[in-house]
Amino acid sequence: MLETGRSLGGSDADGDVAAERPPIGSVPICEVCGSTDVSDTVCIEHLPCGYTASITTFEFNNFVCPRCGKKLVREHVDYRKVIVRVCHNCGHVARVGEVTAFEGVEAGTQIERGTPSSMNLNSWINHVGNTLRKLGLKYLRDYEVKGASGAVHRWDFAVWLSEGEGPEIVIKFNLTNSSKSFLRPLDNIFDVLSIAIKKADSGIRHLILVMDYEGTENLLKTCEELDIKLVLAHRKELFAETLKHLVRTIRGLHRVESSK
Repeated sequence: MLETGRSLGGSDADGDVAAERPPIGSVPICEVCGSTDVSDTVCIEHLPCGYTASITTFEFNNFVCPRCGKKLVREHVDYRKVIVRVCHNCGHVARVGEVTAFEGVEAGTQIERGTPSSMNLNSWINHVGNTLRKLGLKYLRDYEVKGASGAVHRWDFAVWLSEGEGPEIVIKFNLTNSSKSFLRPLDNIFDVLSIAIKKADSGIRHLILVMDYEGTENLLKTCEELDIKLVLAHRKELFAETLKHLVRTIRGLHRVESSK
């Protein structure tokens, strides 16, 4: 999981930040290289331990801090929302401001966990299940595995192509609440990095990620580098082709290994 707090350039306990948020109407730039190829996103900072990550990263953990294990409940007591800027030119990450009022959320109110559309999720569960059955693949729903770190990870589907103990493919849904208009491409990249870490910790090589996302080019590039097959949530027809191609690839590798 990407901890932006490690790259923000020092403690902010006394209000010190890497840079102040620019005036409205100004062009955001990277304070290190001066590039305007930057992305600003709203993140959450857990006040007791300082851990900072995207809102959706905390959602993955049911608003329990991944670093210290404490529950986030009240804004400005347990957590605060901050603006984090990432430079796509030099990679610099910095906190550039604090959100005092965002999306109508007042100080002291409880976080409400955003949930995916149940209709969309159920539709995808049925679609994936039907596809796996048509291909005659052995699979399991809601597969849980204990990772090398000791953490337990849950995958929406696990698929076996051999008689091995562990699955060769896992399938993960990351379908966000459609009302979250404030989510930006950087939030999606944070999510992919978090999922990639769980994949590596699970010891599973192949992952198909079904995701609502923006910023297609950057996200596709990130997934390719992490060996994740990305499928758009509104492109169901691509799932079967992605799965068939992956199955052919894995079985081809098995044949090569068995011939040695």
